Amino acid sequence: MSPLDRLLAETIPIRPAPPPGSPARDQTPSHWTPQQQDAHWKALCDAVGTPDAQRPAEHTNARQNAA
Repeated sequence: MSPLDRLLAETIPIRPAPPPGSPARDQTPSHWTPQQQDAHWKALCDAVGTPDAQRPAEHTNARQNAA
């Protein structure tokens, strides 16, 4: 087996599941307050020249965020 074949055969490490009794990672609150999120969104919109752009709804991809 070539070095490349061995590399390709390796499994991709993943983060272990949280221990029993601890809150799930995707259920923890955001580190930013809603006011900070709103201010950041306004600053982004002003920077790109779309001051009245509507903020997108929060979308959680549990499978992606679980890693």
